[in-house]
Amino acid sequence: MEIVRHMTGRIDRLTLSWLILLGLTAVTLLFARHGDSDGGIGVAGAALLLALAVAKGREILLHYLELQHAGPGWPSAMTGWLMLLSGSLLLVTAAGSLGWVGPH
Repeated sequence: MEIVRHMTGRIDRLTLSWLILLGLTAVTLLFARHGDSDGGIGVAGAALLLALAVAKGREILLHYLELQHAGPGWPSAMTGWLMLLSGSLLLVTAAGSLGWVGPH
């Protein structure tokens, strides 16, 4: 980060966004590699990974796709869509861990 500041005098928003995405990806990879002894991460772990995915998706939507310049409803709608998708995946994960769906 100091190199970027030295080269430009300041960090622009896209560079900062890239660094945020890089950090979130690193946390995701480190966490996903350390599952429990069964090889899974559990429902709480899945919730954390999905929350990180929503944060990354929102960062991409707002700063790379420039959704922050769109009308006031678009960022909320797209964030809601990301949360709906993640919630659905979490629901399926929880149902599978409880034995409600999947192989018996």
